[in-house]
Parts: sequence; C-alpha cells; structure tokens
Amino acid sequence: MGFLDELISSAKVVVDKAGKQTDKVVEVSKLKYQSIQLQNELSHLYEQLGVAVYSKMVEEYDNGDLIASLADEITEVRAALKVVEEKISEQKNEQYCPNCGAKSPRDAMFCASCGTKLKEDEPAEEAPAEEAPAEEAPCCEEAAEGCCCAEEPCCEEAAEGTCCAEAEEEEKPETEPSAE
Repeated sequence: MGFLDELISSAKVVVDKAGKQTDKVVEVSKLKYQSIQLQNELSHLYEQLGVAVYSKMVEEYDNGDLIASLADEITEVRAALKVVEEKISEQKNEQYCPNCGAKSPRDAMFCASCGTKLKEDEPAEEAPAEEAPAEEAPCCEEAAEGCCCAEEPCCEEAAEGTCCAEAEEEEKPETEPSAE
C-alpha cells in the first residue's frame, strides 16, 4: 500500500469519526429543542393551573375538573420532559444526581456537588470458598495431602464410593459408657 492509499484511508477514518460526532451533535440539538418546547408547554400549563386555582379561590367557582385535567397534563408533560432530558444526558455521556439533580460524568461514582453515591456497587463475584483440609486417610499419600474424595478420588477406595476419611471413622470402635 502506498503513501497515498494510507493517507486516503486515514482521511476516511477521520471523516467517519467527524460524521458520527456531527450526528451526535445534531441529535442533542434536536433533543434540546424538544426539551425547550416541553418546558414552554409546562410553563403555560402551570400558568393556566394558577389562573384556575385563583378563580376557584376568589370567585368560589367550582372548577375542580379543570384543575384535575391541568394537573394530569402537567404530569404527562413532566414525564415526557424527563425522558428527553435522559436521552440528552445519555448522548452527552452524563448522569443526573438523584439527590440534588447536578450533572456528572456517566462513570462518576459520587456526585461532585453533594457527594451522593451515583452507582450501585456491581455485585462482586464471590471468591470460591476455601475447602477445609481433608482428614488424613491412611489409604494413600494424596489423602494425607488433602484429598477431596467426592470430587477427585485419590485412591481405589474413594473411587468405589467409600471415602478414606469415612472408612477410617467406621473402623473406630464406639466407646461404651462406663458403668459405675
């Protein structure tokens, strides 16, 4: 491959990266525009709600249905605004603190503003439990070094299903209670 081919290949990589970055900027711009529209709609709904509540208080006009309807619309718009803001933070690789609402990088563990823990600890893989050393069994040397007969039999007796340690226990005579 010649110098010119390498240069063209490198230029293509740079253009692809720039294109992706541009796409990301355009997407964030669209989301910000949606956010502004939703915030304006929310402000308008809050204004209408204030007028309705004021009318109810001063004029003793029963407009509870209107107030409930406006409250429902406000809830819907706030939910939509939250979704748009989450998409923006995702595109910008940011996260919001659940405590104070401050922005932080997505990989931050704690909020720089209030110190709240942002990420839950990922469950650590449990370390394998250490096996208790096997009792010494007289049937082979491996047993004396810590045989685990159930997993890998160290001798013929263990392979036949009788663990060396168990066989030793069976051979011990039971102590008889002393008669006094």
